[in-house]
Order: sequence, then structure tokens, then C-alpha cells
Amino acid sequence: MSRGGGGSDRQVMKLNVGGSFYTTTKPTLLTVPGSVLHQIASGAQYCPRDDRGNYVIDRDGHAFRHVLNYLRTGKLIVPLGYRELDILREEAFYYGIEGLADAVDQILESRRKKARGRRWNGAARKLSASVGENLNNFAEDDEGDLDFFEDSWIGGNNS
Repeated sequence: MSRGGGGSDRQVMKLNVGGSFYTTTKPTLLTVPGSVLHQIASGAQYCPRDDRGNYVIDRDGHAFRHVLNYLRTGKLIVPLGYRELDILREEAFYYGIEGLADAVDQILESRRKKARGRRWNGAARKLSASVGENLNNFAEDDEGDLDFFEDSWIGGNNS
């Protein structure tokens, strides 16, 4: 990058997002046409500047790291167990980055499915512990399964 007043300096964008400072390039912010960041980088939308010349965006500064990385890579990369997906999803909607919102939704749905699996697995362990070896002694119905037994758990008490 040129340090003298060359044209490449105009490609650098310094941002103050919720008090967190980021440096990126104009092409990165122009990645998603029509997005708020595209509008700011293209000059189509006014964005105030702080006393250091950084563009000020009054949003969640910590979540913006993931927004910016999504623009750079086209992928949502968050740490395992990242707990602020709802905030990140809201930020994606604010910025108008539909692909990021969809990626967050996929992770949230995956986590919901895993949580449901853990709940049923826990119920099966409780059942196994309470019935023990006698589980093999249940008679099958005419179709060769234990529907009569499974139905008794639907809507039952989880204690």
C-alpha cells in the first residue's frame, strides 16, 4: 500500500463500530450490493466521522468482526460455542447481508436439532435406568413395535 497520498489510500476504510475500530478496504465493504456497508463505501449513504476521521457506525462492535470476515471470505466463521448468534443475525439484517443471516440461521437450526437430540437421549437414559433389564420383557404389539409404550411418553412429565 502506498504511504504517500497515492490512490490506494482512498481504498482504505477506517471504521469505528460501537467503539471498536476496524480497518478494511473499500472493495470489501462493496461486496454485497445494496447493503448498508456498500452504500457507505460507495458514498450513496451519509455516515458521520469521528475526530480521527473514522466512519462511525452505531452498532455492535464485537459482532462486526464476524460481519467483516463474512464479507472477506463469503463464509460465516465463528468460534465453536459462539453464543451471540442472535445478535449477529440482527446485525446481518441491519446491514442487509442476507447471506450472512441465512448462514446464522443454519447454525441456529443445527444447534436446535442437536439440543432436541440431547433432550430425547436424556429421556431414553432415564427410561433405561428406571426400567433397566426389564425393557427386553415388554411385549411387542401386532406390528412388532412398542408404540403403546412410546405413546405414554408423549407430553408426559419430564421429572
